[in-house]
Amino acid sequence: MRQKFESNGCTYDVEIFHCGNTDIVRFYEAQKEQYGEMLSDLVIAVPSYGFLQIQYISGDAVLTGTLNSEYFCKEMVSDIIDFLEKTIPSCRNIYLPYHIDFVTVVSSDEYNGEY
Repeated sequence: MRQKFESNGCTYDVEIFHCGNTDIVRFYEAQKEQYGEMLSDLVIAVPSYGFLQIQYISGDAVLTGTLNSEYFCKEMVSDIIDFLEKTIPSCRNIYLPYHIDFVTVVSSDEYNGEY
C-alpha cells in the first residue's frame, strides 16, 4: 500500500508491507528511485529514509525502527503515530509503545555495476 506522509513541512512517500503479524513501513522519495526496465543499465539506488516495524502481540503492538535524522526528527513522532493510526486499521485503539532510533549516516559502500 502506497501513501504520502506529511510532517514538519516535509512530504515523503510511504510503502506499507503486511506479512503475518507484522507491518513494515518504508519512507522514501519516489522521484529519486530511478530504475530502468532492466538492471543492465546504470542503476542509481538511493537508500530509503527509514523503516519502521509494527509487531502485533495479543491485540496490541510494538513499534520499532530507524529513521535517517537528515529527514526526520523527534518532533515528527506524534505525526508518525497519527499517520499509522489513520492508515493502518490494526493500529487504531491499541497500546502501541515505541522505540525509534534517529540515525546519521557516517559512511556507505556502493556497487552499481559500472565500476
